Amino acid sequence: MAMNLLPVIVLFPITMALILNLLHENEKLVKYLTYILSLILIFLPFIGSFGYYYFGGHGVINGYTTGIAYFYNVGKQVLLLILSFIVSISLITGMGEKFKNNMFVVLTLMGYAGISAIILSDDLFNLYVFFEIVSMVQAGLVFLSGTEESYKAGLRYLLIGVVAGSLMLLGITIIIAITGSLNISDIKYYILDSPLAYVGSILLIIGLAYSSGIPPFHNIKVDLYSRAKGFISAVLQTYSKFIFVALSIIIIKIFSGLSFFSSLKGILIALSVISMVFGTVLAILEDDYKRLLAYSSISHLGFVGIGIALSSPLAILAGIFHAINSVVFKSGLFLSAYIVSNIRGPKLLNLGGLIKYIPFTAFFTLLLIFSAVGVPPFGGYVSKLLLIREIMPQFPEIAGLMILISVGSFVYLMKAFYLIFLAPNKEDYNDIRYPKVAYYSLVILSLLSLILGIFSNIILNKLFTLVKI
Repeated sequence: MAMNLLPVIVLFPITMALILNLLHENEKLVKYLTYILSLILIFLPFIGSFGYYYFGGHGVINGYTTGIAYFYNVGKQVLLLILSFIVSISLITGMGEKFKNNMFVVLTLMGYAGISAIILSDDLFNLYVFFEIVSMVQAGLVFLSGTEESYKAGLRYLLIGVVAGSLMLLGITIIIAITGSLNISDIKYYILDSPLAYVGSILLIIGLAYSSGIPPFHNIKVDLYSRAKGFISAVLQTYSKFIFVALSIIIIKIFSGLSFFSSLKGILIALSVISMVFGTVLAILEDDYKRLLAYSSISHLGFVGIGIALSSPLAILAGIFHAINSVVFKSGLFLSAYIVSNIRGPKLLNLGGLIKYIPFTAFFTLLLIFSAVGVPPFGGYVSKLLLIREIMPQFPEIAGLMILISVGSFVYLMKAFYLIFLAPNKEDYNDIRYPKVAYYSLVILSLLSLILGIFSNIILNKLFTLVKI
């Protein structure tokens, strides 16, 4: 029987993070190792066997799963592959920055390990441990910007996380008290239909909202995204969206058979609608490119949330696929903001005329905007179309709102594009310098967004294993 290497997906980045932390004085070695690690990460999702993995010799005893358990299938493999891709691009891009490279790499690898564990986990204890690790990692990555605003944003996120994380842990404790189990696959069979279970579900939703950035926690996430360097913002929003997908599916899996599930769905749908509307309105009013993209990320999270909250297989599938598309095109746009900010900061009114100096960056930024607003044949178009088709029969007014929100997205993203690349600039840009690696990463993500649209059927078939709740 072949050895199952599934835990290596989590253990390898943790081990390398510890090793690189010890090598902090040798920046050149850290840099070369990071390039190698970035390539290895792409292959990690392929080394584990599908099915359950039980740690420490534990398994199913008397009908209960004992100990820590992972569950892996082809849908989770797709999520991990996209995660690996974004993290690898961010790591390579970050090597061009003059800051503490080893801490950036260490924190990013720890975040990768944490998100991978959350996606793989089939028990609430392991999930919660890595939930907290990822929260600390996100604050640490923002601290690396080294500005007063970044320190405030990271510290605020940690302080609010103390409360939100504690409430989530209380919810997990309630679920354990009701079911006597930590295993997610077991809990859904043993959980009791009671007010106490309803309280537990609400506390889990609080943790979900905090970790992903849906209201009322949207502002702290926007601060994180906008205060971090652009290639770090790409990773942060990826972490947030994949945590949202993983936790949302777990909440549906545990509580879908209970009488109060319809009201739980209503809460998730309401929060998602608010996220869409708030994100779009605030993005339209924003004059800072990075904050505009941060609010746009919150808005797209609302699209994902509505799809998953509907809890029908095709709606969940559409929501997960939009999360993947959003991760790709938003990462690309944050890299675009990184390039632009290196020239003359992120303030839109201070820019203009950049198409003359960086025409290819303008072109590939425009392609990513097309995907974000839902222009065919990009992936964003396919996932939005699927979402609207699934939502229309039950909630035609929400489907109409989603179309309106997409129009709003077109308005604020094209406004930003015009002010950055097309508007007359107040003065010439002398000695244009920008990170070339970020440009190549932008090209790759633009092409990936196109691939996600053209080959959407293949990807959707693989993701369908995630919706069998």
